[in-house]
Amino acid sequence: MGGIEDGFIQQIEAAGDVAAVVAACRWLEARGGTGPFDRQRLQARLPELLHRHLAGVCEHPGFRLWLDVYFGRRPAAFRSPLQQPSYLYYPALEPQAWFDAGSMPELAPLEARLPALREELLAVLADAGGFSPYVSAEASRSPTWAALADRPDWSALHLLRRGQWNRALMARLPLTDAFLAEAPLAQCPPHAPECFVSRLRPGVELPPHHGLSNIKLTVHLPVDLPPSGCSITVAGETRCWEYGRFLAFDDSFLHSAANLSGHERTVLIFDVWHPRLADPERRALAHAVAVLDEVQTTMARIDGKASAS
Repeated sequence: MGGIEDGFIQQIEAAGDVAAVVAACRWLEARGGTGPFDRQRLQARLPELLHRHLAGVCEHPGFRLWLDVYFGRRPAAFRSPLQQPSYLYYPALEPQAWFDAGSMPELAPLEARLPALREELLAVLADAGGFSPYVSAEASRSPTWAALADRPDWSALHLLRRGQWNRALMARLPLTDAFLAEAPLAQCPPHAPECFVSRLRPGVELPPHHGLSNIKLTVHLPVDLPPSGCSITVAGETRCWEYGRFLAFDDSFLHSAANLSGHERTVLIFDVWHPRLADPERRALAHAVAVLDEVQTTMARIDGKASAS
């Protein structure tokens, strides 16, 4: 076994954590264009290799079921027609669109802090610039998002994005910082968690869409609401924000939002783990997402270099 792909396979088989997988990917990328490399052979072996590696991470039946579905060993089917996550579907979780504080035992004790958080956010946001369009310019070709691409109609001020905190902003938000440190944020970088202040201009409606995954919930904390005219619809049920209360939902269900008032709507949005995921499942999913993203990104970079050469 002397080929580059064989060396990579051996490293993944021996990897005990994400760091070891990352090191193997860096090794592969550094050598992928410098020696004999059978890319098709490696691609053919990757599903079995990654399934075996991830199966060794956790024995929880829910995780093992997801693993088999993800790698095509069991049939995939959404349990609700309105639930179609764009990235990762965890079939062991019972479909449920809306969640109240009582059904989120890790988050419920923090609800009493919301009035103080709102006051802190209002004070800081009064002179905090940095809002940018939430929908990127690259979405201009998307049939769903083209109308909002690179427009300030829906804008965001990011506290946490792709694993990076806005430390300058968080220094001005000590109560919010402490709150988020205690919240059960869904730690699945680079896809989650995301924490940002969201502003929706008057007259703007967000189109119905699905989020990334049902392993996390999206939580809203209302900061500045018009007296009427704002709503969010998830799985066909429409609700409104209330000061001092969480609004939490599974964004893998079809959802949309509207601001039909004459004033901006501002909410703090962050991702938390689905409350029915056990700790072993959370740890295993965080590991799996990191490993799959690293391997897929590495293979894409190798392909890109090969195309450019």
